[in-house]
Amino acid sequence: MKKTNLWTLLILAALLLASGCSNGNATEAPESSDSASNAAAENSTSTGSESTDAADDSGLTQQVTQGPYYVTGTSVLENGVLNYDNLEGEQIKVKGYVYAGATGTAPVVGAKIEIWQADDSGNYHPNSNGAASSYNASELSLRGFVTTDENGYYEYTTIYPGEYTGRTRHIHTNTTADGYKGVITQLIIPSLTGDQMTADEDNIAQSLPAYNQVTFNEINGLPTTTFNYRLAAQ
Repeated sequence: MKKTNLWTLLILAALLLASGCSNGNATEAPESSDSASNAAAENSTSTGSESTDAADDSGLTQQVTQGPYYVTGTSVLENGVLNYDNLEGEQIKVKGYVYAGATGTAPVVGAKIEIWQADDSGNYHPNSNGAASSYNASELSLRGFVTTDENGYYEYTTIYPGEYTGRTRHIHTNTTADGYKGVITQLIIPSLTGDQMTADEDNIAQSLPAYNQVTFNEINGLPTTTFNYRLAAQ
């Protein structure tokens, strides 16, 4: 009788031990599943954000009129600062790449990007054109150029351009590089409340691809936009 009770106790103990191991494994499984779900959610969020922010830049950069205020022979920008005279206005940053061809990411090294724009009040400095040598240094503002590095990358900081009669807010650029066709285009800057003209009403803005209507995202406290140029080989 005692031997029977002993075997019964041993069998019960074994069953309880097996049940405990099974429950322990069942407890660990949800934790692993939650971790995988969280990781998947994080990856999904990151990918979604990137795809949302990435505009379609395919197609050669489109040429438009250079306008009446283009000045040749301007200087390279020190540290990429276009507003070297500290004119009033909200600081912004423009960055991107210069690529060879309508698609792909083959960089154009040493491309020169000339930039000019209106100040916060909608005035150019000078409100004229010609050669930079025809003006005093004090007459030249918000004008200059940057060049691309070995990755085809460029960047510069400036101020939010003002609007003037007949045009929505914009920034002019002239991009040239050895072995490629140069292109003058415009970055169409978002209108502000109370503006006289939006991109929808601007003929030049409407003649450009939707990609030229840039948007800004705050990065390290600075409104920043990305604009890639695509050049055709000569």
